[in-house]
Amino acid sequence: MAYTALITVDNSGEEPEAGRRGLREELTPAMRALPGYQSCLFLTAYERGAGLGVVVFETLEQAAGLANSIKVGTNIHPGVTVTASEVMEVSASA
Repeated sequence: MAYTALITVDNSGEEPEAGRRGLREELTPAMRALPGYQSCLFLTAYERGAGLGVVVFETLEQAAGLANSIKVGTNIHPGVTVTASEVMEVSASA
């Protein structure tokens, strides 16, 4: 069984191209280096000022470690503020 850290952000203060570049060049490689990492998706809706990160880990403890380290209200990047951080079980995937 796998678990996800789900991080929701307000990215309304971020320039979209800079944000996309940061996700590809900085955040994704950083997630790959974490223990138990399996996969990740970073979803953006810049027109609504919204973003969602879904990072899948092997264990509950690994997912909780990431989710607990990213507190609501934290500015994780210029123009990007965390609005929610939680852990969920991966019940099915394809």
